[in-house]
Parts: sequence; structure tokens; C-alpha cells
Amino acid sequence: MRRMKRIAASVLICSLLIGTVGCRTAPGAPVKDLAVAGSTFAEPLYVKQLDAWYQKTQVKAVYGALSSSGALRALQDRTIDVGATDLLLEAEDQARLPASILQIPTCLGAVAICVNLPGNPALRMDAALVSAMFRGDVKTWNDARITALNPVVKLPDTPVVVIHRADGSGTTGIFTTYLAAADQTWNNKVGAGQLVAWPAGIGATGNAGMAAMVRQTTGAIGYMEYTFAVQSSLNCIALRNRSGAFVVPSISSMQAAVPPDVTADLQGTLLNRPGATSYPIVSFTWLVFYRDQAYDGRSRERAVAIYNLISWLLGDGQSLALPLQYGGLPEGVRKAAIALLEQLSWQGKPVK
Repeated sequence: MRRMKRIAASVLICSLLIGTVGCRTAPGAPVKDLAVAGSTFAEPLYVKQLDAWYQKTQVKAVYGALSSSGALRALQDRTIDVGATDLLLEAEDQARLPASILQIPTCLGAVAICVNLPGNPALRMDAALVSAMFRGDVKTWNDARITALNPVVKLPDTPVVVIHRADGSGTTGIFTTYLAAADQTWNNKVGAGQLVAWPAGIGATGNAGMAAMVRQTTGAIGYMEYTFAVQSSLNCIALRNRSGAFVVPSISSMQAAVPPDVTADLQGTLLNRPGATSYPIVSFTWLVFYRDQAYDGRSRERAVAIYNLISWLLGDGQSLALPLQYGGLPEGVRKAAIALLEQLSWQGKPVK
């Protein structure tokens, strides 16, 4: 199955590059195409940004929505210029790559937990309840554990239908990392990762697939990046945060999760941060690419094109985040990301 997914990812990337010479450009030739692929978490934003970049520069940066794990495979195979991932690559993942990488944060996103019940009741949950539901321990929506947190809501005896991601997913990685840290039972029985052994439920592919499955399934509960919940008009639960408050995902509750000192460590977690208005499942998402671009015969012009694109994403491109329900980078983080981008090189020399 993994081999088949790997082949499918390679076929998609190849299809994105039809009409180009792989990811190469002859020395001195203008760069007309870049391949960016991976995360479905930030897919709507990247598609919009890359289209705007094309309108500005006539450099076509095609986005392939694979998954965060698909981005890592494509980077390994060197079939893309830039990968998109919702989880920073751990040392083990980086060791699988042939060279050093840069990881640049691009925006803030939140994982929303959405339900499909008649009347769209406003529901409250905590980590223990969410854990029990995604483990399959809560069978119906009028279960005492749900009504205890929602005493004024009349809940039906409709069966609970758990929807989870079937593919290796950064969104899943964020969601399960939150649960593993917040609920010991989840940590002991399921754990955290981009692909876990789900105890219950039905699998869906991608954030768009997850949103569609929840929308068409009465009694469903699923998790997805907040933008997809908004686009599909799904009912998001209010989740109890570290300070004891019940908070729904929103731009303001994402921003409240960013601590003042995050500029000192772009790799700091934003999960379950303190604060009365902080949403518990918030994360940056990143673009990943090789630090030195002089590999496989790649030209300096291609390295410059990558630098220019990402520099724009960290500048004017940030204005496109808010209309799509993503949080722009805090100014301190944005400046730190720009400084990190300056490490991009070609044959050991800075690109800019």
C-alpha cells in the first residue's frame, strides 16, 4: 500500500511538471515553472498565493495537494522544488534526506473538530471526551459524557460516526499530538503521528475529503483544518483550553495561542497554550526545501526563483491569509523567517 501511494505521488508530481524539464533549468535560462507540493492543511492558501505570484511574475508555481508525508517522499525523490508540511521534520525524517534543509513558517492554522447533527447544536468538549469519541468508546450522541458538558442541549440517540484521515497527514499529526499530550489514555492506546492505528471510524483522504465526509454523514465527528470547516459550513465544537475556557476556532483564538517569546524558537509548539481566549489546537505550517540548491544540475536561476517566491510569501503574500481564514505570521516570526531564508545558497554561496 505504501509503495502504491509513493508511486501515485510521483505520478502526480510528474503530471504537474509536464512541459518542464523536471525541476531543472539550463544555466542562464529564465525559470518559468516551480513545483510545490504536500500539505492539504494550507492548500487553499498556497493555491491562492501561487496564482497571485504567477500573475505578478509569470512564474508558474503549481501546487500539488498530496499530504505532509507525501511532501517528504517527494523531497527524498527530488521531484519537487519545495515541500509543504504541517509538522516540522524531526531528526529522523531529516536523516532520510540527502542534504540539509530549511523549514520556513508561512501561516497559522487551527484543527477544528466538526460534527454533523440536526439543528447544528453548539457543543462543548474537552480532550478526554474527544479522545473517548475517536477511540470509539462513545457510541451515541446522548451518551452521559457528552450531556455532562452540554446539559442544556437536547441530544439525539443518533450513533456517533467517527471520521479520520486515511492518509499520512500533518493535520492528523497535529491533532494526535494534542490528544497524546492532553489525555493519557490516548497517549497509551493510540499515540501521536501522521499515520496512527485508529481504534474506530471511517477513513477519508485529505482535508477536503474529510470535510465532505462529515458534511454528508449524519452523526459524524471529524477533524480538519479550520478553513475547510468554514468553506463547508460545518459546525465546530468549542474545545476546553488549558485555562478551562471553552473556545471555538477563529482567527483571533489562533492568534491568542502564539506566545510572545515564539520569535526565539520557530520550532516551538502552539498546542494547548495558556490564555482564556486561546484555541488549543493551533500550529504553524511550513515550506521545506534544500538549503543548498546546487544539486542534480540545478541552476542558480532556479535557486533565485525559489528565494524570490518565498520572500514574497513572507511579504505581500501574507495579505491573502486572513480572507481564507488563516492567521498571518506574527511580525516577530515573519522577520525571523526572512532571516532564515537568507541561508538559502547555491554552491555554498548565498543566493541573495
